[in-house]
Amino acid sequence: MSDHTIDARLNLAPLELQVALLAREGLTRWEMATALGLQPGTVKSQLERVAAKLGHDWKDQDGIVWPELEEEVRQAVRALQAQNSNPAEERDGNAGSTGALDTGQEGGREIAAATSRQAVNPDSVRLAMEEEITPAEAAILQLQGLPSRAGTAYLRQARATQWQLIILGENRVLYTSAPARFWLKPPLAALNDNRSIRFFRSDSEDEPYRPWWLPYTTNGRARGARAAYYKIGDASGGEYARNFLEAWVATELEEYVYRLYTRMQQRWQALSRIARASGRPQPPQPPADSELLAAARAAAGL
Repeated sequence: MSDHTIDARLNLAPLELQVALLAREGLTRWEMATALGLQPGTVKSQLERVAAKLGHDWKDQDGIVWPELEEEVRQAVRALQAQNSNPAEERDGNAGSTGALDTGQEGGREIAAATSRQAVNPDSVRLAMEEEITPAEAAILQLQGLPSRAGTAYLRQARATQWQLIILGENRVLYTSAPARFWLKPPLAALNDNRSIRFFRSDSEDEPYRPWWLPYTTNGRARGARAAYYKIGDASGGEYARNFLEAWVATELEEYVYRLYTRMQQRWQALSRIARASGRPQPPQPPADSELLAAARAAAGL
């Protein structure tokens, strides 16, 4: 062993070594924290200590000798990496950023690209000030930057529902609550792909949907799904979007929930194997499929 060779086992504390070995294999901070029974902040501080002892480029240094990972840990890491490299599962399981997630979710994408706001018609401004328009029309104008009592009341009512259409002449807006945006991610993505809807804006007044198990469904950091508004091109498009969502909920929601549940179980089992090999307590088990289905049905307004 040359003078420039560093033995990681002699330079790192036991916990620092465990964290460093898992980080070298590509695990996220959440995965390391879950497997080792730590807080993500603790994982971050351990990585900072490793960098202070071995150098900021410690992952790429050839002069550092690392112990071999146990085969059980290697198998678990491969299982996690297989999930992380599956685009179809990422689209189904990410909360991100639709939704799911302003996912946002790291590892996710917005299900619809933001569009510029349309100019407010002066006649609509006058009618809004005179309170001679319907509450639904006032709500859309409020989303475009013209607040009113009627618009405020209508949006408050909309937030009390799971999802609904707000109608203004030929222009329509689809509102989705934060839980609905997470659980209805596939049909919302499909409606966006066929240009039936376009993302309008997130609803910052609604709390994000961020259940404790959310990271089990995504490849990265999960911030939670926010409620959102989507533009609909014309009157027929509004009816199509409503029927499409209702049909998907009736025929495909349960299967989607089961796919998420399967993904959760696979990720939990892999993290449990890492915990067992590291001498750490088993991470919390995700909810049962029946619990997830109940949450999904509630989010869909069933």
